Amino acid sequence: MVKLNPIRMQSWDSSNIGKWLKNSLEDPSIVTVDQDSLTYPQLLCQFIGVSMDEDEYFTILHTQLNDSDGKLINLTNSLNKNIAPDKLRAINQLFEIHRQEKGLSPNRMVAFLEGHFLLPKLNDTDLNRRIRIVLIDLLKQLQSNYVEGTQHHEYRRITIDMIKWIFNHVEPVLEKLDFQTGLPGFLWYGDATPSERWFLKFLGAYGFHIVIFNPCDESWPMQMLGIDEEHSFKFPKIASKPSEFPNEMPKIAGTVAFRATQEINELLHHDDSGLYKPFQFKSYSINSLRLKTTEDEAFLIAKERAMIRPHFQVSSQQVTIPVVFAKYMGIDRNRKRFWNNVHSLTSREDTHVIRQFPFTKEQKANPVFHYRNALNSDGMLDPEIMKSSNWWSYGKLPSGTQTAIGEAIAKHVRDPILIPQGNETHEELQLYAFSQSMFIPDFVIRLFQTFDYPQYVPTIFLYNEEKGPELSRADANALCIMHHLGLDIILVNPQGHLDIEKWVQEGMFDLHWMDDRSFNEPFKEENVVSKIFKKFR
Repeated sequence: MVKLNPIRMQSWDSSNIGKWLKNSLEDPSIVTVDQDSLTYPQLLCQFIGVSMDEDEYFTILHTQLNDSDGKLINLTNSLNKNIAPDKLRAINQLFEIHRQEKGLSPNRMVAFLEGHFLLPKLNDTDLNRRIRIVLIDLLKQLQSNYVEGTQHHEYRRITIDMIKWIFNHVEPVLEKLDFQTGLPGFLWYGDATPSERWFLKFLGAYGFHIVIFNPCDESWPMQMLGIDEEHSFKFPKIASKPSEFPNEMPKIAGTVAFRATQEINELLHHDDSGLYKPFQFKSYSINSLRLKTTEDEAFLIAKERAMIRPHFQVSSQQVTIPVVFAKYMGIDRNRKRFWNNVHSLTSREDTHVIRQFPFTKEQKANPVFHYRNALNSDGMLDPEIMKSSNWWSYGKLPSGTQTAIGEAIAKHVRDPILIPQGNETHEELQLYAFSQSMFIPDFVIRLFQTFDYPQYVPTIFLYNEEKGPELSRADANALCIMHHLGLDIILVNPQGHLDIEKWVQEGMFDLHWMDDRSFNEPFKEENVVSKIFKKFR
C-alpha cells in the first residue's frame, strides 16, 4: 500500500530537471518513508518563451527527456482517446442516467464510475482511493465553472476524456509504480484544449510531476496548475505561434556567431523597432487598412513608405498596411499639378499603369467543387487547404507569399465587397469571387513578390479614358484582391463617369469629385527631359 504525500518544491534547477526526476527520492532530507506513506518533493514548473535559436530550444527540451531515463513522459501529441467498446457503452449508459437525473453530483458521478468499472482497479487500494478523491475534487471545480453546472456540454466531454486518459496513461504508470523511485513526471509542450488542461490538473493533483514548455506564454499553466513566477524559467523571446514539436532531438546546432546574430536581430529588428531587415515580415499575414484621404492626400500618401503612414502596425504575426483606394471623378483644373502628381507615381518601378480595359478575363468554369473542398470545419476557405490542392495556381511562389495570397482570397470570398448582379445569391457571389481570384494578373504577382511590407507600397494606377471596352466586373474583382494584398489603388476617370461603381459597393473606396471634366484628355506620358532630370537629382 502506498499513501502519497507530495509537497510542492520551493526551489528548482531549470537546467537539470531530467536528472533530478531520475533521482528525486535520493535526498533523505526531503524524502520520508513512514511504513506505507511516502512524503516527497513534487515539481510543477514551466519554461516560458523560446531561445533565440529554435534548434537549441528543442535540444534543451529533448535533453530533459533523455536525462530522465524514462521518468519524464512526453504527453504532447500522444494522448490516447481509445477505449474498449464495453467501457464506451457503459459511459453512454452512465450519462443517460446523468441526463435523466438532471445532473449527478460529482460524488455520485464518481460512485457510478466505479460501479460501472469506469475507473482503474489497482492492486493498491490507497492508489485507487486517491484517484476517486482527486477526481471528485476536480469535478466539483469543473461544475463550479459553468452556470449549468454538471449539465454543461463541456462537463460531459471533459469528464469522458479524463476517464479515457486515466485508463490509458495513469493506470499503466501506477501498475508498475516503484515505491523506491517514486512517481514520474509528465511533459507538455504548447497550448492545450480544455480537456487536456483538466487532465494535466488531475495529474498534478494526484502527485505526478508536471513540466510545461510554454512558448507563447499562455496563462493557463498558472490558472490550472498554480505555477507561479518562482517556478517559471523565462527564455529571452516569446513565440507568437508555437513550432511543431519534433519527435527527435535536432541534429544541427548554431555556431556562436549565429546565436549572437539571432540576439542582435531580436534586439534591433523586433516588431516595434522600426529598424527592419529586408523582407523581415514576408511570412506574416496582411491586414490592409484603407485610409480615408482628401484628394491631395491620396497622391502624397501613395509616395510614402508604409511604416511611416498612420496606423501602420506589426503585431501577432500580422502587418497592418495603411493603403490608398481612391477614385477621381473628373480631373484637376490645374493640369500641371495633376500630371506632376501622376508622374511622381508612374515613374516608379513599383507602379503599374492600366489604360486598356478589361485587363483581366472572365472565368467561365464552375468552381463549386474546388470551393467546397477548400472549406474548413467552420465553413470558411482555408489557405493551407488551397495551397495543397492540385488546382492552386500559385504553387511556385514562396510559402509565405502563397499564404498571404490565400488569406487575401479567403477574406475577399468570405465577405465580398462586390455588388450582386440581378438575382445573384450570396453564395453565387462568393463562388464568382472565388473563381475570379484563382487567376490574379501576372503583373500583380510580380509587384507583390517585390513588396517589402514596411517599405514603399506598390501602386496600381488606372486611367480610364473610355476609348474602348469598359472596366469589367472581373477587373473590379481583381482590384478588390489587390486591395486585400495591401496595394495602393488610384483610379482616374477624367470624364467623371461611373465605372468601378457598377461593381463595387459604395463606401469601399474614397470618391473625390474634381473641379473639371475632360472628354478628350489622353494619358500624358512624362517627357524625356523630366525623366533624365530625375535621374540626376
